[in-house]
Amino acid sequence: MDNHNYYDKSFKNHLASDKSETESALIVINAYLDNKPSGTKNNKVSPNERHQLFWYSDFWQEIVLETFDTELLSFALTRYFSQEDVSNFPLLQSIASKSPLSVKNAARYSQLAIKPNANKWQELQQLAETSPNEFDELIAIIKLMHKEHKRLLIDLEQTQNELTSLTPLSCLIYISLFAFEYLLETNSAKSDELPVNNNMEEAWSAFKNILAWKLESSDFKELDLTENALLATVKEHLIPFLFPSAEEVVHTHTYQKVSELIIKQISLNSFISQSADAFCFDDTIAFKIEQGIAVIKDVDVAAKLAWQQNGNKLKLLHGYWFNRGVNKLIVSGMAEQPIGSKDNHEANQLALIKTYSTQLRLMEVYGLNEYLTADSGLRVSLYESLLSLNLVSAFFNKDFIAPYQQYLLEEKNWLSSISRLAFEGMKQGENRFPITWSSKKDKITRIKAWTVNKSFPNGNQKAAEAIIDFWTYDIKATAKKLQSEKSQQVLIPELYERPIFSLGKHIFQFPWMVAFQNNTTAALNNLRRIGAGRSDARNETAAIELRLAECFKTRNFTVLLNHNPPKTPEYNPGEIDLICALEGYVLVLEVKSTFLRSTKKDAWFHKSRTLRKADQQISGKVNAVKQALLTDENFKSSLGFDNTDINPSVTGWIVDSSLEYDHEYFSGFLKVSLEEIIIALRDDNHLLFEIEKFSENQILQGDDNFTLYPTGFTAKNFLRVIEEQQVWQVDK
Repeated sequence: MDNHNYYDKSFKNHLASDKSETESALIVINAYLDNKPSGTKNNKVSPNERHQLFWYSDFWQEIVLETFDTELLSFALTRYFSQEDVSNFPLLQSIASKSPLSVKNAARYSQLAIKPNANKWQELQQLAETSPNEFDELIAIIKLMHKEHKRLLIDLEQTQNELTSLTPLSCLIYISLFAFEYLLETNSAKSDELPVNNNMEEAWSAFKNILAWKLESSDFKELDLTENALLATVKEHLIPFLFPSAEEVVHTHTYQKVSELIIKQISLNSFISQSADAFCFDDTIAFKIEQGIAVIKDVDVAAKLAWQQNGNKLKLLHGYWFNRGVNKLIVSGMAEQPIGSKDNHEANQLALIKTYSTQLRLMEVYGLNEYLTADSGLRVSLYESLLSLNLVSAFFNKDFIAPYQQYLLEEKNWLSSISRLAFEGMKQGENRFPITWSSKKDKITRIKAWTVNKSFPNGNQKAAEAIIDFWTYDIKATAKKLQSEKSQQVLIPELYERPIFSLGKHIFQFPWMVAFQNNTTAALNNLRRIGAGRSDARNETAAIELRLAECFKTRNFTVLLNHNPPKTPEYNPGEIDLICALEGYVLVLEVKSTFLRSTKKDAWFHKSRTLRKADQQISGKVNAVKQALLTDENFKSSLGFDNTDINPSVTGWIVDSSLEYDHEYFSGFLKVSLEEIIIALRDDNHLLFEIEKFSENQILQGDDNFTLYPTGFTAKNFLRVIEEQQVWQVDK
């Protein structure tokens, strides 16, 4: 392929096929955003070559005004502002003169607000000088962001410099002490001293950053932790806090400095998430300069409300799957059986319900099978992996958190309370320290009992090992990546996503985290975010489509799975995930599956990448189906229509496992969540409820006799239920 005029040729070819200037330009821009051209196997096109080719193409001279105001152009400009090597300032000036808003949005999206040394920040300032008043406010806001970001970074680095001698293990010990002092005092003012809301998750994120900072400069020998090194570190940095004596030095100053570091890291993270990222990625608000300070104004109340509603949907879905787990427990016959000891029965039963709940969700929505492969290559049971973590959470709640908080009420002092917790554990021969550890071998032996089944009545040692591997954060492997690659390119797990930490032959856990974390989110993101490149992932994507097809078939839809319409010289629609036909209606579904997000930044990247791609795909596939229904009798027959049927009504949906931008339209096509489709087909939205609002006497499940289809299930009624969002209309 001749890449020299790739974009110009594409633009002219689409104009020649009777597409408008705007349509042709958007196709070319999408190609650039899709990293085309990629070149040949022996002659790859580098990113810089692609940027140079695109931003110096001739087609820019032929673009009509309406193209400059499109969201797609702002995405392309974001790519321009995000790279350093290619510049075309005259073109940028030209674009800014036609659509200054697109340039402003791209400057935000490219995060120039936290990139004071970027070449493109200098270019933006140069642009502002040539356009009086148009960009002054944007420049002023970014300068304020730079100033505050720099202050927080300098403040953080000063404390980091005082703690360079700390090893990763000693750092984790002090983090655990901090967690007990600040995060578990739920009824005191102590937790209010943290400069954040949602203290626990903000703190966990800061702990992740601090551990990564340590690993960037750690000696690998420190990470090959020996038994002697472990005991020496615990003796020096932990024991004196728990059991003070005249002979042992209590490193109070070091602990205070680590606490200071944590609070400064939380402050920096809070600034980035609540100020910088809000400025960069939240299109529902606008930052304005008033009397020399930045203030926030609401500019899209409807979109802001939609974001909040999608958050509420996620809460309802947690309740829905919990209820599905309860139902599975009842069907399994386990509801009336004792599970473990009498004292532990209730906690174990809840752990089993949560396990069923998450297993059902991962299999039905994310395509997982009963077994999957851990990083080590070992095959691991999904059910046993989930059950193990839920049982550990229950154990930490019962044997660590509950007694600690009781001691806290009695002792009125956090140090006295953790000392008492540790001492009571030692009397029982158990580790009840703020951070727990064991050899991997001992841990395997300990959880082996959780793998008991008919095939292995005494448990399965290999299965226990695979479970540990599945949940393990390999600290040394992460350190190697951080020290050999640019740290921005290393995907670092959130601590809760892989809550077993390996150092040498030892593994560590945080009772204060595992007791409270959302294990469904942990499992899902372990697999779909951290493990996105797993060998199983492609098969899981196919399983999502297959299982969704089966759901439609239960409602008598005729389903074509992974249909490939014929290519034409002008167009290749590609594989169509699902085509579902019933009663004169045809649904064309483009299915997308990723991970659970919680920030506007992650949601924006999902929109500009996954949903943008789906937007391109669904339009062509719907047109291909419409054309085939008119011209291909075999295709029409395969969907259950005969020659006498009138032309069916064809609807295209983007079906996404995530809730971001739910029920928004992309080029006229509805984006709807996969779970909403499943619930609508199952007709069981009475199972939706908010677990957080659950009270002891509340009924978990709604009226079993309620139906979304009072006049019966039909294709027309199904479309109405989805398009009117009736699944979510629950009074809970």
